[in-house]
Amino acid sequence: MSDNGATPFPTQLAVSCGFCCGTTDVNWFCKSCPGSLCNTCKMSHPSIPVFKNHIVVPRTNDVMRLYGPSKIAEQCRLHPEKEISTYCIDCQVPCCATCLVQKHKKHDISTIEDAYLSAENRLNDNVKELEKNVIPTIDQMVDKTKKERSEKRVHIDRVREEVNTFRKELKEAVDESCDYLVEKLEHNETELDNLITKLNVQKGKIHELIKEVNEIIQKGDLSMIKYSPPSPSTFISEFPTQRPTIPVFSPGRDILTIIKERIGTVELTEINPESKQTPIPAAKFDPSMINVNKVTSFSSKIHATSITTAGNNTAWVMMDCYSDTMYLYDSSGGMVRSITVKGSDGINDMVITRSGEMIVTYWHRKVRRVSVSGEVSTLIDTSPFRPYGVCLTDSEDVVVCMSGQDEKNNHVAVYSPDTGKKLREIRGIDGQGKQQITYPYRVVSNGKDLCVVNWNPDHVVCVDERGDVRWLYNRKEAKLTNSFTPRGISVDKYNNLLVTDKKNTCVHYIDREGRLIQIILTQEQTGLVGHWGICVDDKTGQVWVGDVMKNVVMICKYLS
Repeated sequence: MSDNGATPFPTQLAVSCGFCCGTTDVNWFCKSCPGSLCNTCKMSHPSIPVFKNHIVVPRTNDVMRLYGPSKIAEQCRLHPEKEISTYCIDCQVPCCATCLVQKHKKHDISTIEDAYLSAENRLNDNVKELEKNVIPTIDQMVDKTKKERSEKRVHIDRVREEVNTFRKELKEAVDESCDYLVEKLEHNETELDNLITKLNVQKGKIHELIKEVNEIIQKGDLSMIKYSPPSPSTFISEFPTQRPTIPVFSPGRDILTIIKERIGTVELTEINPESKQTPIPAAKFDPSMINVNKVTSFSSKIHATSITTAGNNTAWVMMDCYSDTMYLYDSSGGMVRSITVKGSDGINDMVITRSGEMIVTYWHRKVRRVSVSGEVSTLIDTSPFRPYGVCLTDSEDVVVCMSGQDEKNNHVAVYSPDTGKKLREIRGIDGQGKQQITYPYRVVSNGKDLCVVNWNPDHVVCVDERGDVRWLYNRKEAKLTNSFTPRGISVDKYNNLLVTDKKNTCVHYIDREGRLIQIILTQEQTGLVGHWGICVDDKTGQVWVGDVMKNVVMICKYLS
């Protein structure tokens, strides 16, 4: 045993002293050299001037685990000729003596051994915590979930039976209605057959009359003078005047929507993390539900030109073009975390996929994917266009607003979420052949429609899945004082749109057909003076609105 009672490092490998090469009593280790020392060399080591300040310690298991061959040979990446010897606590990087002098003079420094031991202890503590608390907790949750699954099995089977019974009844009703339509067609076909039969009978009568007249003519007697056959017009008058029409099937497309709305729902316990989707309304929207109430507000670090809810009462706040950092806030205004992408020249917009990944548009003509673990990869190079607003379709295709120098070439592009391949371009050509998407700034998916905030001229354009313009909203029916300046757009669970209007300091609440329902979240109701970014959290029924004049984010309830 060594002087201080530490357990010496095993010497069964006949370790020799690094100075006298002896193999007896090699119980010490010099951290600074580094190298093993016997008892005699340990005593003389500090007496040599060049070794005066070296640190000599007992050759224990812990020391050799740190300073063994696999640890002491690591070289500095910046200065390969130097070995790593210290650790900068401020910068959280290992460094050699040259790094220490050049970049870390006034920083908090520790030895690499202490940093290694500290990290090892921390990781060991984490492992112990996982083994002691986290794994048992997960085991309890698994057991509890299995028990709940067993308890709910009976109810699930019952509900499944009810759904299937309803499915059968619905199919029977559809079959009955379609059978009736087919029967009408067959009846119409029978009427046509009857008409042909009547015409053939009439034709037969005419042939008999012609035969009778010819026989009288052939006799050549005076009876021909008195004979008066029926006039041809008599037969013509008996011809049917109503002509059959070609049958046309007019499917009741609205019935599909009605069925989806009225079939009903099954209430399920939420298990998976929530994801932003636009569901089919479970109940019809009623304008009397509009009731604006302020929940809270807080100061943001940047102009909130873009807001995206992230679940659990949180939302990401961004400032397009000028900030390369986006901030995650909770509903009380507390900043949960931030993400900075150096060299991005500004984050324009982002959307979160169902799996929790983020699709982010950057000012420097890139669309990138940020995985749940934080890995960043480029999904799309949008050159020469700058990507602004981004959203996902129901099938999670990526939709991006593309703006460049030429407004005629600006468009909304749809990409594959897996390969980043462009699937189609949308320019919003209306019935008169005019392009309505000239400077797309923000976009949301509303069922199979895409609703685009266009900047210059300022309006909202709705296009269907083929890219045809369905409607154009320019606030004329709102009768406001200032010109319409739409900047942010979001869609709620009723498929209604909320569009911020900066100059009129309000939000236009529009139905999915582009008709104004009501002006809400006005300056009088909220105190906001620069409405811009907006996002609805369907989970809480709250709307987040960013004020770029005050650097404030406000959370409100807008429906009772």
